[in-house]
Amino acid sequence: MSVFENRLLKIKDLEEREYQNKVSEACLKQSTLAVLPTGLGKTIIALRVILERIEIGKILFLAPTKPLAQQHASFFEKYLDMKIELFTGNVAPKERERLWEITDFIISTPQVVEKDIERGYTDLKEFSLVVFDEAHRAVGNYAYVKIGKIYKKTAERFLTLGMTASPGSTKEHIVNICKNLGIKKIEKRSDTDEDVIPYIQKLETNWIKVEMTDVEKTVRRELKNELGIIGGEMYKQGFLSNPRHVSTSSLLRIGKEVQARLMQAKGSAKYPFYNAMTTQAIGMKIAHAIQTIESQGLEQFLHYAERIEKGASKKGGSRANKQLIKKEFWKTAVHIAENDKTEHPKLPKLLNLINMHINEGSRRIIVFTEIRHTATLIVEKLERVPNAEAIRFVGQSNREGDKGLTQNEQKDILDKFRSGEYNVLVATSVGEEGLDIPSTDVVIFYEPVPSAIRLIQRRGRTGRDSSGIVYMFMTEDTRDEAAHWSSRAKEREMYRMLENINLEFDEDQIEDKTSDTKQTKLQ
Repeated sequence: MSVFENRLLKIKDLEEREYQNKVSEACLKQSTLAVLPTGLGKTIIALRVILERIEIGKILFLAPTKPLAQQHASFFEKYLDMKIELFTGNVAPKERERLWEITDFIISTPQVVEKDIERGYTDLKEFSLVVFDEAHRAVGNYAYVKIGKIYKKTAERFLTLGMTASPGSTKEHIVNICKNLGIKKIEKRSDTDEDVIPYIQKLETNWIKVEMTDVEKTVRRELKNELGIIGGEMYKQGFLSNPRHVSTSSLLRIGKEVQARLMQAKGSAKYPFYNAMTTQAIGMKIAHAIQTIESQGLEQFLHYAERIEKGASKKGGSRANKQLIKKEFWKTAVHIAENDKTEHPKLPKLLNLINMHINEGSRRIIVFTEIRHTATLIVEKLERVPNAEAIRFVGQSNREGDKGLTQNEQKDILDKFRSGEYNVLVATSVGEEGLDIPSTDVVIFYEPVPSAIRLIQRRGRTGRDSSGIVYMFMTEDTRDEAAHWSSRAKEREMYRMLENINLEFDEDQIEDKTSDTKQTKLQ
């Protein structure tokens, strides 16, 4: 194995890979968005660019979360023979003010940098490179946007490097990222590129389809009938062009339209829109209940119904909750569900699958699920599986009756997952990005996700260092199937879009706000 060398490298064991060399060369010529699947070494590409740019100015490396910033700091401290400072909220502001002056390489969360710019500690003028990890976040009010704007204005040697496994599936989103970070070129690689194929591990994907139970179908029918009635009401009021096409997306659109009309109305003319808002909110709750039954089961539906009941009983509870629990169709649906103890068909299949892989020697398995209550339920049920040591992994926010994990608790769980104390991690979306989760043997989607970004991030948790297996559970003839096909279509569209945007860059059709970049060559 050939390795690449540089006088600033402490350890010279990084493999020389042609695609990393090509992408690094491109990133040195102009501000670039590097789009590569998880496991192909985006951080090593950043390292190669840093080794060149450190010669002419300071380096700022941004990561969206504290654990991810710590992970990057550990990597660069291992390989680089230079002083590196890690900025998080734990470093006192006055200490950071001093360090901004004397440090050549800073790794930080973006919120800290944004605050330090506001305090006047730095204007990024002396920085020859800013790296934005998980660059798909660089839209809207996220701190990356402000930092990118300031850096474009002040830098004497401007160069940005954005890194992501998936920038999004719409042209508008990708172009916004590029404009916000001053990016002039997209360098993408996928597992089908010739220079990447030699380094790709085999990734086997399997779809496991299940059919809803008869009782689940009965409860769903009760809810769908009422949703159809709501569709009729919305049609009569002019909010729907087809009363049969009632979906979560159409209800969201209706909500925005009703809100806009309410803002314009005056006096008593507002009342019909208040009623329409309540009807729309009830429709959203029914649609969510249907989706929960289809992809999760009746136990999770009852848990959701219980939350609505509690919300209705609270002082100042929403009109939608209060009205919904009084409706006969809702009472009937809850009653039927309460009298059925059958598990959703996904659950026994999941337990059998995990049991099989543990018996075959799998050391680490991740199960992704959308709902915290489902994560709790899966961990409880895995107690039946011999040798399965499962742990729930959720975000930091607290929900009613459900406490989140602190960053230290998250780190402790991941350390124990890495060491083998736990061999099954049951994670919500918090496990998709921004945390140092070790590569696993098996990744299981308890339900499909409609987002290309989330599909790519989840899938990237396996098949990094060795071959991996992905399983996707899907309930037939439900929104599960729609979500699955949606995410696959968005992923294909994303790669097509990246090509088109690069063509527009080449033809100067996209506004260029970057300053000239000093071109350097890799040593």
